[in-house]
Amino acid sequence: MKTLLLAENHPPTLEHLTGLLSQAGYTVRAVSDPGSAMEHFIADNPDMVVVSVDLPRLDGSHVGHLIRNHSQGARVPIVAIDKGHLGRARGVASMLELKVNAYVADPLKPGELVGKLSSLAVAVKGEAPVKGVRAVLARSAINAGDLKGYPLPALLVSLYRLQRDGVLVVAYRDLTRRVFFARGGAVNYDSSARQDALPSYLVQRQVVTEAQAERLVQALGSGLRIGAALAEAGVEAAGEELLQLLRDYTTDRLAQVIGMREGRYAFYSGDEFQTEVATVETPALGPILDGARRALPLKVMAAPLRSHHGEFPVRTPDFGRDLGALGLDTEDLKIAMQMNGRITLRDLLAHGRGDLRQGYSLMWFLKLTGCVSFSPTPVATGPGEAVAVPEAIAPRKRKPLPAETAASLREGAVKIITGSYFRCLGLDIAADTEAVERAYHELATRFHSDTYAEFDTSEMQDLLDSVQDKLSAAYRVLSVDEKRKSYLQYLVSRMDVGRSTSVNVDAEVILRRGEAALKRKQYRSALIHFEEAVTLNPQEPEYYSYLAWATFLAGTGPREDRAKAAQKVLRKALSLNPYLERAIIISAIIDSETDASGARKKLLKVLELNPNSQLAKAALRKVGR
Repeated sequence: MKTLLLAENHPPTLEHLTGLLSQAGYTVRAVSDPGSAMEHFIADNPDMVVVSVDLPRLDGSHVGHLIRNHSQGARVPIVAIDKGHLGRARGVASMLELKVNAYVADPLKPGELVGKLSSLAVAVKGEAPVKGVRAVLARSAINAGDLKGYPLPALLVSLYRLQRDGVLVVAYRDLTRRVFFARGGAVNYDSSARQDALPSYLVQRQVVTEAQAERLVQALGSGLRIGAALAEAGVEAAGEELLQLLRDYTTDRLAQVIGMREGRYAFYSGDEFQTEVATVETPALGPILDGARRALPLKVMAAPLRSHHGEFPVRTPDFGRDLGALGLDTEDLKIAMQMNGRITLRDLLAHGRGDLRQGYSLMWFLKLTGCVSFSPTPVATGPGEAVAVPEAIAPRKRKPLPAETAASLREGAVKIITGSYFRCLGLDIAADTEAVERAYHELATRFHSDTYAEFDTSEMQDLLDSVQDKLSAAYRVLSVDEKRKSYLQYLVSRMDVGRSTSVNVDAEVILRRGEAALKRKQYRSALIHFEEAVTLNPQEPEYYSYLAWATFLAGTGPREDRAKAAQKVLRKALSLNPYLERAIIISAIIDSETDASGARKKLLKVLELNPNSQLAKAALRKVGR
């Protein structure tokens, strides 16, 4: 049975087509937003795609275009569907840029859509068989699902135990990450994000310069293997040095993948990729522990151990067999060697070597891999020992907390305790769930007493506990979309956001994203965000000011045409509020090159009404040059 991805943003149409295509024999993955569409396409690798021509854009591009340009999308049949059944079809011209295989004006017209799909399926059968990586991804995934709940650690342990060959694909929106496995261990990695790629990693490690990295990207793009590409870029790295770089890169990026909590994953079995992908051996299980320590909340690792606190952990035979695959460092080994079946887990965590997070993560990891078991009574380890006697670890003597560290913690704690949930995490209201997760983990670790295990933090314990309570409350609210939206509504109702109309929370968040895009000089992306904000709250004049400025910057035509388009938007803003400061200032800046005198008059008028306007003063200095 063929799998089909259906992306349609009109709920009744989506529901009707899901039933129609299911009856036609397809396994349908139905989604209504562009982010989910890309995640399902990349991870689920469907046989066919049906996408609406009016689906909202993802970072400026239509999903159909993104799919077709993706490495997995070159050969997948794509059908674009229109809204003829609703009386507003856009026509064939609307889908030309998408490079689709077929267009259906009215997908609900009997026989139309299913007939197109049947014809495309017959055409695909006649194509030459695929090879290499594509051959692996052409199969059905043997394991797939959502990344929520951190399923990848358990999956990687299973791949190792079963000695699997294949490709793990993870996807979040239009981001694709692929990890290649041979005999259960990661042997290579690639990503659609440039900052994830090997050249960027080598720049971070100071192995190559920015200029060499650019040449390396071009060399790899031309099909050269990594060794030849490095030589082409003028980098001397070969033999064991090159292999170690590739090992470090693969394990580092796999650890990053393990910490992902949004998107989808799928594992495809097969070894055909080895004809196209260079492979290196890495510790098969080690990246699990590294990734957990980077991203997993402490409570996720603590939960499976909670029932064992009073029991006695002891290493299993698998520990010795898997020691090389575990990739433990010296400190972890010291903790592991204390697991002799005579010390309770509680004592190991409280007084063993390393801080609490290190201890919990190691115990969680060894339990997950089957390298530790728990006994309700002490375990006899000596050959002639009949009754084992419990042991205890004496509490460590701790040094006084350095004065500078204590002062820094107190100052940071006050800001956290007295700030809003966003402020205490150091985030803007436009921050997404991933940013909330990252900020929470960083701050919770920084202000946890176990981070300073070698020091005496008793005098600050109450303050640190209060910080943890505030951070936990912020995380519980901001990590859940509905709770975050309700909190934002409450927050902005108490803030002076300078809006002349009632505040629309969704529009405010999108506006902030547009502002961030402006700062990054991503003008096209900013324009899309501001257009969406105006759509959500068309009576807010301030939004039109931002839209006008993005219209002026993002355009590709002559400056005069862009200026006219921007001034048209500004007239809308000023019709809603004739004294809107930002709109007048932007209008003056746009006119400054052709009418400097008129621009100065506009700015001086703003300063008459508001002598303290820093924005007007800065613009006047610019116009006066």
